[in-house]
Amino acid sequence: MSRTDPQFKLRVPAALRLQIEQAAHAARRSMNAELVIRLEASFAKEQQKQEVTP
Repeated sequence: MSRTDPQFKLRVPAALRLQIEQAAHAARRSMNAELVIRLEASFAKEQQKQEVTP
């Protein structure tokens, strides 16, 4: 990721933002990096499910 990657605004409930912030802090990364990693993992998991399903 770089600062030249496209940006967009995202509204999230305060409680979810706190969870993201805490997870990012525990993993020693930014909130942005935490969100990107979790989204990538979610899509990878979804793709694996589609590949397994006949």
